[in-house]
Amino acid sequence: MMKKSVALLMLLAMVFMVACSGQTTPPEPAASAAPAEPDEPAAPAEPETAPEDGKKGTIAVVCYVTSAPYFAFGEKQAIATGEALGYDVIWTGTPEVDTPGLIDIITNLIEQDVDAICLASGDTTSVVPICQEAMSKGIKVVSFDLDIAPEGRDVYAGLMDLAELGIPQVESIVDSIGTEGKYAIMTGVLTNEFLQSRIDLCLNYAKEKYPGLECVTIEAMDEDPEKAYNVTMDILNTYPDVKAIMSNVSTALGPIATAIEDAGKIGEVYACGQSSPNLAKPGMASGAVVSAILWDTAKWQSWAITIAANLIEGKDMPVGKISIDGFPDAERFTEDVFYYYETFTFTPENINNYDF
Repeated sequence: MMKKSVALLMLLAMVFMVACSGQTTPPEPAASAAPAEPDEPAAPAEPETAPEDGKKGTIAVVCYVTSAPYFAFGEKQAIATGEALGYDVIWTGTPEVDTPGLIDIITNLIEQDVDAICLASGDTTSVVPICQEAMSKGIKVVSFDLDIAPEGRDVYAGLMDLAELGIPQVESIVDSIGTEGKYAIMTGVLTNEFLQSRIDLCLNYAKEKYPGLECVTIEAMDEDPEKAYNVTMDILNTYPDVKAIMSNVSTALGPIATAIEDAGKIGEVYACGQSSPNLAKPGMASGAVVSAILWDTAKWQSWAITIAANLIEGKDMPVGKISIDGFPDAERFTEDVFYYYETFTFTPENINNYDF
């Protein structure tokens, strides 16, 4: 018993001496008895809009006639715009007018879970149900070029109220003949209320700003190039002192210019007004045309992509004038309509820069 007590006292003394010296190395814990680590905060979740390639997401541009130079001209700029804003752009559509095919493409884009669809559709109503499906899945739908029924899209990214093209069309007359002289107007169909509203604006604007201009007649070409040519010949014969024939639709200026050439009126009469550049090029080369207007179709696609990106990111865009890089006159015209108000004047100096 005494030996056990002495041994215990010696052990306690040794423990006391070691503890006081501070020179001890604790035994290594057994693997099964490792001390619990303190709770660490959970790692932040990766943002859903930041895929591995660093892009914010994907925007699709869907055009109803991809074979048309009018749309195809904008493909490269659309992709570049998306890249500048941090998005991948899928540029697609139907080669020719094919509404069922267009619907199939939108269905596929929904399955790919794109973030937005910028849609130019030739059919204003048939695409609405599939666009509504896209919106129900959180995909932003932005229509451009021709608008679709409002219930089928979030917003319309437009150029302007297209009746207002009457103003630059009058300026095209002035660019051609100056502020005085007689002119005629060639329109599509006389019974078309939209085209007539543009003509009314032309006449009122010219009367107010350029009283020296006089409109002698308004004729229709019924979207028939041959008729446009023949009607131009009639105008030249009936009004020998006419100086300009203004196109109120993009398909008329080319035939007007050809008729002026064939009538030997180069330098005396000018074709002007609305036209796609490819229709205006021959007249520009011959001298029958020195000014034509339309818009930069590639920039319109950039506009639609920009609005789509802003919607995805929830950027504040109140109704009224808004500040958007590259679009100095941009406006949220109404809650679901945006305009950027930019027409383009084609001249002999810049016409070959465009191919549509």
